[in-house]
Amino acid sequence: MVAAAVTPMVERAQEQLFPEGVVLVTRRDLAGGAELFPEELQAMARATPTRQHEFALGRCCAREALALLGGPRVPIPVGRFRDPVWPFGYVGSITHCQGFCAVAVARTSPSGYPAIRGIGLDTEPAASLPEELTGVVCSEKECTWLASRQGDGMPWDRLFFCAKESVYKCLFPTTHRFFEFRDMGVQFDPEHGSFDVMLPSLYDSPSHLSGRYAIRDGMLLIATTWMEENACP
Repeated sequence: MVAAAVTPMVERAQEQLFPEGVVLVTRRDLAGGAELFPEELQAMARATPTRQHEFALGRCCAREALALLGGPRVPIPVGRFRDPVWPFGYVGSITHCQGFCAVAVARTSPSGYPAIRGIGLDTEPAASLPEELTGVVCSEKECTWLASRQGDGMPWDRLFFCAKESVYKCLFPTTHRFFEFRDMGVQFDPEHGSFDVMLPSLYDSPSHLSGRYAIRDGMLLIATTWMEENACP
């Protein structure tokens, strides 16, 4: 057993970040514990105590999200590319930072809702990126937009980073393709807390996606969902 401290805060994701049919579970690192299956313990055998703790907290949230959907209580192994392997018929995403963990899970064919092909979720502190990283994350057009938003109190540079990370997490389990940050273009809609993403032309990948973002307890939380109805090139 590896301990994972949690607090009992569970929310329905469709209220803010995700479309209907997706469940979001968030936890903070306070008290309690979580059990890992043998194959999960094996995957973390050589990890640092901090990493083991994060991993166990994430699996705890993931199994709770699956339970809320009526899903099975099963191991969530580590895949070839270190990504979580979800049980058949489910997709999800795990993110953690500074003692905060969030997991989103959905059925791939939820009753009464459009089919969901992928979910991406990322969290980061609500603070600006180191200046030297902005040009790595953002295109010239995005940097121009950033300059126009200076002084409005929102860490847009880190939001670009998180949005692109969430898109990568959403697509990679299906496409198994790596993206450079500057390969995708993100356009934020500050009024509605949303963003649109234009993607390079890849096999079995949509040409565009959309997502939502929020700030909770000083943490950015960014969500992207790949719906079956999204166009593919």
